[in-house]
Amino acid sequence: MKQAVDGIGTALGTVGVLVCVLAVVLRFAGSYYLLGTELRMWLLGGIALLAMGCFAKLHAMTTRG
Repeated sequence: MKQAVDGIGTALGTVGVLVCVLAVVLRFAGSYYLLGTELRMWLLGGIALLAMGCFAKLHAMTTRG
């Protein structure tokens, strides 16, 4: 179970970084929207994924067994 939570945390963090990078690159390119949604919402979603990944990793580190 610990390894599964650790893997999920890694996956969430990786996807979060990719979403954040995508939002920033598109914003620097001059775009305001992606798929009909503002890029700042994509950035916030990426930050939320990063936070969930951090919490999952922290949970995996602090559990016994």
